[in-house]
Amino acid sequence: MDCMGFRIQPREIDVPEKDPFRNDLLERREPVEVLTHLVGLIEGPCIIAVDAGWGTGKTTFLRLWSQHLSNEGFSVVEFNAWEPDFSGDPFVALFTELTEGLHNSTSPTMEDKIGSTKELAKEVVRAAIPGVASLATSGGVDLESLLETRYELSEYRKARAVLGKFRDSLQDMTKALAKFNKRRPLVVAIDELDRCRPWYAIELLEVAKHLFAVDGVIFVLALSRAQLAHSIKTLYGVGFDATGYLRRFFDVDFRLPDPDRATFIDRALDAVRISDYFERTKHQSPNQYNEGEELVRSWLKFFFGSSDLDLRRVAKAIHHLGLVLASLRSDHLAFVVATVAALIVRTVDPDLYYEFLRGKATDAEVVDRIFSLSPRLREIQPESVACSFESVIVLAAKEVSHGHGEAIDSPLLRRYQEQIRNEKCDLTTRKHATRVLAYFNVSSSGHAHLGFGRWPGRLGFKYAVDRLELLSPGLIGERDGPATSRP
Repeated sequence: MDCMGFRIQPREIDVPEKDPFRNDLLERREPVEVLTHLVGLIEGPCIIAVDAGWGTGKTTFLRLWSQHLSNEGFSVVEFNAWEPDFSGDPFVALFTELTEGLHNSTSPTMEDKIGSTKELAKEVVRAAIPGVASLATSGGVDLESLLETRYELSEYRKARAVLGKFRDSLQDMTKALAKFNKRRPLVVAIDELDRCRPWYAIELLEVAKHLFAVDGVIFVLALSRAQLAHSIKTLYGVGFDATGYLRRFFDVDFRLPDPDRATFIDRALDAVRISDYFERTKHQSPNQYNEGEELVRSWLKFFFGSSDLDLRRVAKAIHHLGLVLASLRSDHLAFVVATVAALIVRTVDPDLYYEFLRGKATDAEVVDRIFSLSPRLREIQPESVACSFESVIVLAAKEVSHGHGEAIDSPLLRRYQEQIRNEKCDLTTRKHATRVLAYFNVSSSGHAHLGFGRWPGRLGFKYAVDRLELLSPGLIGERDGPATSRP
């Protein structure tokens, strides 16, 4: 595997124009097609909230859907709300993105209508109407009522007239666009709203709801409702009904289905060419070559399959693993099991990981934290994966705290020994304890299935940590001459 071509940041999914679902890792075709049909039926103004947790692929979903809509003949404007957050005026940012997005996809007649609407937008800005929207931080005051109380009567009437002309011009523009697009609405796809500063996100919602609410315009907002509600509470206080406040903005709620995480992890490992690494190093240990990749995949799907870990975090961890393995010299043992175990702990709880490395956290604390991601994790997954992981953490604690060849004081082993002796423990608990101890005895003898290679009893946890932290000399590059199978 050539490390010269490895990207530091995971590459965004490529969405081909003619086949947008070709590289879809999350199997989003069905919800995209359902929503496309829904959008095609809507006539009036509408705001659709596509709700999903943080890091679960909302941006990718929006890109796939936007391309599919374009292929179906819809006019689509994509707007990343987070990028112009610094600008201070959501109205200006949104209208600019809208007009620029339509310029190269319409007829000369539409260009004239866009130009007229743009001139009226300037009058809206001069009348300070969008600035008034930002004053709606008292809990959802109607924009026109707010204008009436904010300005003198003459100023209010002038501002209201400008706003009416802008809406009329926007409506005229969207009607012409609908005729041009066989009566299909304009779709404005807004991403990253939940990452914006709270006041900016609120003002953008107010602008979309009150200034752009005309027939033929549909807003699609990809967001985490829970995250956005939390941000709003930072403005109004923890007792504020943020959920109810947000409900007033959305006409249609759509919850994005949870992705198939096992498939996502497999494809992410394929993307970092994990198989190439095992092919390159198979001379070190045939057993590791035959079984190592399967172990990596099963462990990562086991521990990264929890919905508590967002997909961005999972993708970044797998990408980091790929970077380390791509950089590792082929004359150095990989200590794959130790590397994957360290990566799992590092991803799930970085603070605990560094405490463990300093000997400040025990093996029992690490195992309890990892399995706390899901109380049923041990029950619904293969017992062998859970038990082998726990035994590896015990060995890792030994290397961190004592080095090799010394007796180990393991709180985790003591716990399981006590459970085996305690007849009051239920059968499932005692069986699990027995299996962990059995795996530990096999692991500490250096069984090849766990990837210990030619060094029985050595897990290689410290070497694995150095590589994950990019501190190992084994990452410098290939040496001239034959491989020496060094650690």
